[in-house]
Amino acid sequence: LPYPTLHPRISYRTLPFQNLVLTSATQQYTMAPVKRFQPSKENRTTRRKLASTAEVTTRTKLSNTRTTKTALMNTTAPMSFTSTEMSKLSFEKGVNEEELLASKAPDVLMEDFYNIVGRAMRMFDWYHGYMTREGCEEYMKEVGDFLVRRTLIDTKPNFIISVFVAKEGDKPKTAHIRIDYKSGTWNINESVKKASITQLIKHYQEKTSKYSDAPGAFLKKGVPRPPFYLLHENIHVGKQIGSGAFGTVHVGQLKKGPECVDVAVKKMKSEKQDKKKLQEFFKEGRLMLRFNHPNIVRVFGVAPGDTPILIVLEYAKGGSLKSYCKNNDPVPTAQLDSFSKDACRGMNYLQSMKVIHRDLAARNCLLGPNAELKISDFGLSHRGDSFQLDKLKSVPVKWLSPETLSKGKFSHKTDVWSYGMLLWEIYMRCKDDPFPKKNNQEAMDLILNKKPPIEAPSAMPDHIKAVMLLSLTYDDSERPDFEGVFKKLLPDETSPIIQRLKDDLF
Repeated sequence: LPYPTLHPRISYRTLPFQNLVLTSATQQYTMAPVKRFQPSKENRTTRRKLASTAEVTTRTKLSNTRTTKTALMNTTAPMSFTSTEMSKLSFEKGVNEEELLASKAPDVLMEDFYNIVGRAMRMFDWYHGYMTREGCEEYMKEVGDFLVRRTLIDTKPNFIISVFVAKEGDKPKTAHIRIDYKSGTWNINESVKKASITQLIKHYQEKTSKYSDAPGAFLKKGVPRPPFYLLHENIHVGKQIGSGAFGTVHVGQLKKGPECVDVAVKKMKSEKQDKKKLQEFFKEGRLMLRFNHPNIVRVFGVAPGDTPILIVLEYAKGGSLKSYCKNNDPVPTAQLDSFSKDACRGMNYLQSMKVIHRDLAARNCLLGPNAELKISDFGLSHRGDSFQLDKLKSVPVKWLSPETLSKGKFSHKTDVWSYGMLLWEIYMRCKDDPFPKKNNQEAMDLILNKKPPIEAPSAMPDHIKAVMLLSLTYDDSERPDFEGVFKKLLPDETSPIIQRLKDDLF
């Protein structure tokens, strides 16, 4: 159930939401006491200053604090909220809460406002939280199917109605309509104004109500959230264990029914949330949802309904490949062989799924509870068999193939080249990156001009050395794909590609 969110800057003396009772027409729910916020001395001083002045400062100014608070109450209170103590603030409609909130207003952020509105709409399965245009279209099947999603327009949060308006061949033609907020009401093109988005949706769901003059401009059936959509309240985010370009990785727990599962949580940095980065973050999560293989890190789902946006992943209990090699030095050769084969299995599976990883390296390999290697970090991955970039930017030069460095070309065979470098790292027991003591320019010169560009480690067995040198074949037309590498390294196993062909035939 949605309930008023406790803002860390609100004094509990002003808004003491203790023992709240949530009442509806038929049921009553009691919320457990909330732990009191203990502000620092500095925060208490700041709060006294804020309380002594009528001026309300906002980091992102809302056009009208008074009407904003009214709209917030209308949106977040589909049922009455009443404190068990009559002396405390009441959320019962008509108790002049607008004046009280306006007079005691905290430092409100636009992001906070949209978060609260979004939380209220989560009780309706047509609300999908943050989602891209491309992501929502695959769920719409019939004309009139719609969903409400959140997006960024000029770095500012907005709510969008996405609706299937017509069929164009096999693809749906969709309209994406912004829901505007002005003077305490929500509207589309200021034609119909409602106190809440749910009221606006209900109005346009009526058969006679059209949101535009275009043919088929009706909202008929709300599209439910997909099963991989997770709610923030079911995810506990623990201590940080890693970080990357777009966010941080934490240990955590996911509530699944009556049980809690240990997970890793990838959290997007709020300051990184522009539209392009949101799309890339979602792309990684949605791509990984397609995978089901013991040598690929599994994704449980994404939590796009609130900020920060989360991707919930399988927790690799064995830690990273690099830390394992450091903590278990010297790692037995038989274990290194097992790592090499696991990586080959995982990459061959990705090829069967038509996914190019683009960043295969020891730093992106994790280990399961039995030290089985799992490929992770799909932030640079691409669906397809090949593609080309006009300009390379922020790329891992020492793991890239000659055709990538010279032409910007990526394919399954460029991943094979990176696999050759990964084998080098594994049998060096992850003590060095490829081309030690060389900078990127020097490494690039060797990759483009020397065949092979790097010597095999002395500890590498001959059969692995042969696979490494084959993977580092200069000419990509002569270099095998992962199907060829798999056959050479694991001749007694059935490739995922061959298994998929058998499944399709029988």
